[in-house]
Amino acid sequence: MRDQSPQPSQIVFPVALQPAEETIPEPVVGTDHWGWLELFVLTQVFWGILLFVPGSQAFRTYIRAFPYVTSLAALVACARSSGTDTIVPGARWIIAVMVLLVANLVHQETWVMSGLAQIVFQMAIAAPVFWAARTWVTAERLDRLLWLIFAANFASAAIGLLQVYHPATFMTPEFSNMALKFSPEFVNSLTYTGAGDRVIIRPPGLTDLPGGAAISGTITALLGFAFAMRTSEHRFWKAAHYACAVIGITVLYLTQIRSLVLMIVGCIAVMALVRLRQGKIVQSAWIAGTAAVLVGGAFLWAVTVGGEAVQERFGGIVNNGVVHTYQENRGYFLDYTLKELPYEYPLGAGLGRWGMMSMYFGDAGNWQYPALYAEIQPTGWVYDGGVLMLILYPAALLVAIRHTYKVAVERNGVLNDFATMILVLQVLIAGLCLTGPAFNTQLGIMFWLSTAMLVGCQRTMAIQEWHAENELAEEEASQDETEREGDESA
Repeated sequence: MRDQSPQPSQIVFPVALQPAEETIPEPVVGTDHWGWLELFVLTQVFWGILLFVPGSQAFRTYIRAFPYVTSLAALVACARSSGTDTIVPGARWIIAVMVLLVANLVHQETWVMSGLAQIVFQMAIAAPVFWAARTWVTAERLDRLLWLIFAANFASAAIGLLQVYHPATFMTPEFSNMALKFSPEFVNSLTYTGAGDRVIIRPPGLTDLPGGAAISGTITALLGFAFAMRTSEHRFWKAAHYACAVIGITVLYLTQIRSLVLMIVGCIAVMALVRLRQGKIVQSAWIAGTAAVLVGGAFLWAVTVGGEAVQERFGGIVNNGVVHTYQENRGYFLDYTLKELPYEYPLGAGLGRWGMMSMYFGDAGNWQYPALYAEIQPTGWVYDGGVLMLILYPAALLVAIRHTYKVAVERNGVLNDFATMILVLQVLIAGLCLTGPAFNTQLGIMFWLSTAMLVGCQRTMAIQEWHAENELAEEEASQDETEREGDESA
């Protein structure tokens, strides 16, 4: 009979599980140490440090590709050593997405080289959904991984704040040559005058793009707030996490990206809803009140630095309303995508005609089928696979979010706090699809990595429970044998 026990991955933790009918396996020991997964998490943020090296722009393409290459390398290594699986919610939908992308290679409007690059690129983004859940992730390790995501993004956000106060010391020496080539006034357009006539370039953080610290600031704010709201958190760490959240929100204000501020408010509302569904009414109200104080306090801090430019930028949201503000900006692209593009490209516009892959590997001289532009992710989905892609990829996201939500609201669940943090990340990244091509960036990797880490933790706990049950059964069998021997000798 085949062993029905949950199986770990040999690539991460070489634990031999013997067939159940032969012997009872030994308990898992010595597997909760730092390893590849921690390194992979840090790589997703700290690759930007290389951009601070003078002359690094000559190697920018390789530096930017490094996080995606590591994701593919992990997938290949796992496939060769112990295989991959589709246990993560949404994984089978991703397989359907990849099949559709491959099928679209025969589309007559496809740019073949950049189309192939787009398939590899999308596989790199979605790769963690196939390999990360096979790693050994105890509750303690999941806590450490989430904290590393928080700490790495805080480092980028903190550098972003220092870039505003001390630009000569902390600003990236060179901005993206590609962006400057396409628009020489690129940096100037993202510069404003703050309080005291301070000239402020929207802080890039650990990137070479103005405003690049916005994502790090957002993740810092949300995870810092989530860590602080845990009931088991020590008072000192609560205060520290609140302070980090304020720094993250302040940096976000200084980048002047309004959509991310709205996403912070929405994600905190989701956090409050989760606590309400758990029956924690008082804590739900406390989350809402505390969040209002932090968001308001960070705004006052940002105004003292950014002056009227920051005040006017975000004051428009209050004056015009969230829906009207979005409609005036990204709303047009969403209307165009949903109302016109499905009729224009029902089967897609061919692969490789939009995004970074079209810039690196595209056919710029193709006058018959020129390059396309996608401001938001749904537009890119239609270009890549038409109406079917517009169904498949959102379905994958919804399935993953639904699973995490069920774990988060489970009453007296061991993984409630962790699932809530991951749910917040998922909602953030999924929501950002309406403001930009989120799943053509490292945010996509973060979505599928965090989803798989939660499933990996559930799998690890199942393995631990299975070992504990077998150990208990062995002890009971040993006791019964001792009692029989005692009875026989009597």
